[in-house]
Amino acid sequence: MTLVPLISNRLVQWQHQRPQGPWRLLALPTYRCNVKCGICVRNWYPMPDFLFEELPDERWLRLVDEAGGLGVHSFVIGGGGEPMLRGKLVTEMCVKAKAWGMEGRLQTNGTRMPPETIEALIKVGWDCLSISLDGPDAAVNDAVRFEGAFDKIVATLQDLRNMKAKYKSSLPTVSIHMTVTAQNHTRLADMVAFCLDTGVDMLAASPLIERGMEDTGYPLNREEQAALPSYIRGAIKKADAAELPHTLHNLLMLVEETESDTATEKPVCPEAVNMLAGAHCLEPWSGVSIVSSGHISPCCFFWDEQAESVRDMTLAEAWNGRYMTAFRERMLRGRLRGECIHCPFPHSEDHVALKEALQKTSSSGRYTGVPRRIFSSLRNHGIRGSFKRFKEWRVIRRAAREEHKHRP
Repeated sequence: MTLVPLISNRLVQWQHQRPQGPWRLLALPTYRCNVKCGICVRNWYPMPDFLFEELPDERWLRLVDEAGGLGVHSFVIGGGGEPMLRGKLVTEMCVKAKAWGMEGRLQTNGTRMPPETIEALIKVGWDCLSISLDGPDAAVNDAVRFEGAFDKIVATLQDLRNMKAKYKSSLPTVSIHMTVTAQNHTRLADMVAFCLDTGVDMLAASPLIERGMEDTGYPLNREEQAALPSYIRGAIKKADAAELPHTLHNLLMLVEETESDTATEKPVCPEAVNMLAGAHCLEPWSGVSIVSSGHISPCCFFWDEQAESVRDMTLAEAWNGRYMTAFRERMLRGRLRGECIHCPFPHSEDHVALKEALQKTSSSGRYTGVPRRIFSSLRNHGIRGSFKRFKEWRVIRRAAREEHKHRP
């Protein structure tokens, strides 16, 4: 079941002057790292000192409780560094997040996953491990990452398979995250094969954020960019034939975006019927990031020392505080930060679908156009397909009612 209608149902409340808590929280417990990958932001953007003034373990654990109380559905632990450098804390956060019933995802470079951590994640029913891998073999991956990275990650994948088999568990699912570069863009189909051979559950591929990396050798040149869609389509064909879940359609959509489709500084009309759906990005309303120092951010692509910090206040106070409120107002008016202008996320498949759902939810009455929608569904999906979609709709409506009942 897609979560887009549930997130849209929460977002539409903002337009009725009923602010909601974030759907998703990204916790970044450290900006320290145990490796030095060529494509990492740490190599081409100076890390400010405040990011290394890390919140203590106790505050991070209280943050998990505050997130649960605020109605966070998806709890993601990631890093500007490697979160498993604080492995004991991260494991405790995972256990606590699942006790709240949140969906959990841990992003890691896969080089520091001891057996006791893997075992704890399996026992608690942790949902997903996202492991960074940028090539189907050591020659390609290690040229982007670091020498020896490929072998370490393959060993981690084997440990995960063995431990999951021991406990007869399908969780956590394993997603390989690949950043597309000049070194690996021709090997997308081989990455699909690697996932199938190693028992990986999903392949997630995303474009390289090129700002500041023009002279590093990692961005694709014009010829490589022109050839990339054909490599993506080949990988899609292979993944679909093997029924391997992937984000390659999203990648294809992003790389085919033209420069004229990118963000502009044009402000959104304040009199618009649906102001929120007209915003360039919905992240400031649907998600939040807490960086290592405790400062709040609308997303993972930047940090700001001037933002409020959960070191000094609760998550709810920071979420509804002056910094996030001002950021949302600027987003509605099209006054975008440089990071926002260059960010590919607003053009992603999920974000576009969310904006479309929000537009439909807020611009039509509850039962407006029902006969038209029924006729359209029958025409496009047939009787069986329409009945299946109706059952999915009932599940979504039920979940939305539950979401409303438990809203703080």
